[in-house]
Amino acid sequence: MKRHYRVGSETFVNPYAALRQSSKTGEFAELHVNNKQCFLDIDVRKLGSHKELISEKAQYLNSNYRCRFHYSGGYDSHTIVDQAKWPMHYMYLRGLIDVRHVDEEYMFGYDYLQEHNLPAQIKYITIEDYEIWKDPEAPYTHNDWYYGVCPTWVSGYALLQNPDPNYDLEVTGMEKPWLYKKDDDYYWLINDSSDMLVGQNRCDFFIDDYYPELAVKQVYTVVNYFRKFYPDLKGFLYWKDTDQDKVLRHIGRNMDRLAQPINKSMDFWRDNHHLNYKHRRTVQELETLGRKDIVKDWIAAGQRLIEDCEAAPHGIRIAEKKLDGYGTVRLPQRINRFGAIYKLHDRELELLDHAEISKL
Repeated sequence: MKRHYRVGSETFVNPYAALRQSSKTGEFAELHVNNKQCFLDIDVRKLGSHKELISEKAQYLNSNYRCRFHYSGGYDSHTIVDQAKWPMHYMYLRGLIDVRHVDEEYMFGYDYLQEHNLPAQIKYITIEDYEIWKDPEAPYTHNDWYYGVCPTWVSGYALLQNPDPNYDLEVTGMEKPWLYKKDDDYYWLINDSSDMLVGQNRCDFFIDDYYPELAVKQVYTVVNYFRKFYPDLKGFLYWKDTDQDKVLRHIGRNMDRLAQPINKSMDFWRDNHHLNYKHRRTVQELETLGRKDIVKDWIAAGQRLIEDCEAAPHGIRIAEKKLDGYGTVRLPQRINRFGAIYKLHDRELELLDHAEISKL
C-alpha cells in the first residue's frame, strides 16, 4: 500500500525525513495510507482457501503487471515462488568474504534459484557500499534506511535510481498482520513496519491492497488462531511469540524447506535488535579486511541520527548493546505508526474513523 507522512503542512515519503522535521517543529509525524477502503465489504465466509487465494493472486499479478519478485527463500516468499512464472527473482547478499556464512539464512533461497535455473538478479553488497555511512544525509535520502551494520538498503535505492523498464511492480513476500485485542474485540492495524522499497511500486503479497481478499483471509485466520490457542492474550498479539510453525501452516505457508538457522522470536529481536548474528558476522568480516573504520563510521551515523530525530514526539527508541572492541553501541529504531485500524466482525471488517490505539 502506498503511504506517506504528514508533519504539519509538509508531506514526506521518507520516514526519517519526516522524523527530522518532527524533531525540529515538535509536531507529530502522522502516517497516511492510501486505498484503506479496499478491504471493506469482503465477506470472509465466501472466500476460498489460502491455497486458492495465493494461486489466484500470483496469477492476477503476473497477468496485469510486469513483476520483479523479491525472493529470500523464507517461508513467505518460498510459498509463492512456484505459484507463477515470475519474470525475475531479486535477492541481495551481504557477505564480503564468506557469503554462505554471513548470509546463512538466505542460502536455501539462493540455491533454489540456481538449482531450478530461475531468472535471477543478485545484488552483492560491496565494500564500496559501506562508504554510505559517512554520508550524514543518507537516512533522509534513502527511503529504506535502517540501522544495521550492513547497508543492505542501498540495493532498494539502486532500483529506484535506475528503473528497469522491463518491470513495473516490485513484489515481496511480506507480511503477517499486526493485531490487537481489547476486551473481546480484535483489531487489525495497518502500520509502517516495512522498510523495504519504500515509495516504490511495491506489492507486499500477503497483506496489501492488490487483490485484497488474500489479506482479509489471512487476518481472520490468524485471529481465529489466537482465539483458539491463546484466548486470554490481550493488547498487541505477536505471532512470533506463538508456535510459529503452527500459525504459518494455518495461513497456508509452504513449510517444505530446511528450518531457518535462527528462531526469530520477539525475544530474539529484543535481545539483539540490529546487532543480530548476520550483522555481528559482518563486523567480523570487516575486521578481517582491516576495516574497523567502517564499523566506527556506522556507530557515528547512528549517533547523528539520534541527535537529529530524538526530539520527535514518539519518534525513535534507542537500544544499547555491547559490541566487543567498540563498547556500548546505541541502536536507534523508528517507532511504528498506524495508518488505519479495522475492527473484526463476524463477516467483514469495519474501518475505524481514527488510527490511535489509545482510543480503543
